[in-house]
This record gives sequence, structure tokens and C-alpha cells, in this order.
Amino acid sequence: MALLAGAAPAQAAQVDAHERAATVSERPAETAAAKKSSKYKILKEFDYSRSKRYDLPLRLGEYRRNAKGKMVGFGWTKIKKKHNITKYGIIGWLAKSPNIDHLAGKRYNLTGWAHRVKCGPLSCKIVERRKMLLAADETMYAVGEGPRMAFLGAVTAFCVGSVKCPTWVNTKFKPKTSVASLNAAGTGEQYLFTYKPVKEQKGRLVLAG
Repeated sequence: MALLAGAAPAQAAQVDAHERAATVSERPAETAAAKKSSKYKILKEFDYSRSKRYDLPLRLGEYRRNAKGKMVGFGWTKIKKKHNITKYGIIGWLAKSPNIDHLAGKRYNLTGWAHRVKCGPLSCKIVERRKMLLAADETMYAVGEGPRMAFLGAVTAFCVGSVKCPTWVNTKFKPKTSVASLNAAGTGEQYLFTYKPVKEQKGRLVLAG
């Protein structure tokens, strides 16, 4: 199940039918012509927490206006243009998340948390927390002209509660920073990316239980 503990109320409220409808409804047409399209080109493949056999592909994708005037798409193009996630590493980090929510069929959501923290001489305070979500599709597609098969992969990724992720999510992305090292870092603004939300406890930062 996706981890919800510690979410800000406005963010937690977003993890509902709106998210599920957005991620489930974006499956691209699975025609022979579509499979050969450049939008299905694999840009990167990442270790994937749900499979020991297959990596999770990040495909070029698309983000365009359809015949009804609605912006639609999938893959890296949509993730970058619509949701302002500009680092491949963020997709790789989310792909390894242990927080997995099955949506329907071969669709799964994986989640992580981004925190912006300000520390003073005696305590640290969370000034912004963003739940980040990656929607993955395990439908198998042929890769190029060869016999290898791969998942459709990353359909979309975003910061829950807003269309675009804040710029600091990209510029300050350092998933190996630990809570302990942040507590010891001294005064100033710090950033933390974790698979569990962080909370304040007696002036210190701790992972939610």
C-alpha cells in the first residue's frame, strides 16, 4: 500500500479517485504502428522494486493536445513538460520504492517523499513536504525490431497536490542523505528524500513509524 502517514492534509486529500483516474486512463494505444513509434523509445532503464527479472523503462513518450483539445501524454516528455521533474535519477529512485499501490490490471503507483527543511542552532523544522508518485505500467512491449520484451514502464510521475513539482525537487535531489546526517548538519536550509515521511520530534527529525 502507498504510505500516507505524515502527509499534509491537502496532499493526502489528493490521493484519491483523481490520481487513480489520471494514471489509469493514460494507457497509450497498443497497436503495431504505435509500438514502432519513436515515442516508445527507451531512454533509460532502472532497477524496479516489483521485479527481479525486469527493469522499469523510461520511454520518450509524448505530451500533446488531442482532437478534443485536452493535453494528454505519457513517459518522459509528459513528466518533464507537465510535472517539472527533470532528472532521470528521480524516476530511478521512485522505481525502487517499497511503497507500492496496485491500481488495476498491470498498473502500480510507487511513492516517496521530498522534504525542504530549515535548521537552527537547536532544532530543525519541515517547511515543505511533497509526496512524489510514479505510475508504472507492466504491460509488455517489444523493444525495437529485436526479440527483447520490456514493460511499457513509467507512465507519469508528479508531486501530489500540484501540477508542477517545485524546482528544488530537481536541483536538491540527493536520495542518499540520511535523517541523522541532516540533524547533524547545523543551521541552514536542507533537503531530504525518503521512502517514509519525516516528522519533527522534540526539535529533531525522525522517520514516521
